[in-house]
Amino acid sequence: MEFFDVLHMRQSVRHYTEEKVEEKDIAAIVEAAQLAPVGMHNNKGYILTVISSKSVLDQMKRSFTEVTGKEGDPSYGAPLFILVSKTPEAIVEIAKYDAACMIENMHLASAALGLGSVYIHGMIFSIRGEKAWQHAAGLPDRAVPLCGLAVGHSAQELHARPTKETFQTIYVE
Repeated sequence: MEFFDVLHMRQSVRHYTEEKVEEKDIAAIVEAAQLAPVGMHNNKGYILTVISSKSVLDQMKRSFTEVTGKEGDPSYGAPLFILVSKTPEAIVEIAKYDAACMIENMHLASAALGLGSVYIHGMIFSIRGEKAWQHAAGLPDRAVPLCGLAVGHSAQELHARPTKETFQTIYVE
């Protein structure tokens, strides 16, 4: 798929089938995160946790419900969740920007592979202090979850989004 075709196909998907994401696709999505620009080339500042375990995904949902009182699935039933966490080596001022670059690369890779995905911040922000799910996911105590990407096969057919101007653009010559 050409680059701009991928951009048009990238969209937030909130309904997934139960079909598992293939290992080769997971590897490609993780590679896309590894290729993201990270400030000061600080690769030791981050951990990617690839979660496909239904029990861990369910534990994350339970933690979210316990903390917020909100019912439902904040990862929209996706069978795969890729968590981006920072370590003490991360540069505090830029950690969230680095994480966003990783998420966007994974989001684009998912679209290029014909998969749906959605950026998840609210759930992770709400449950980042809950250690039970973090331990179940194998996350070291020193890691702080920042955000994640829910990934799976979209329950609806995906179509290219039209280009529309959403941000004001100022050109200076």
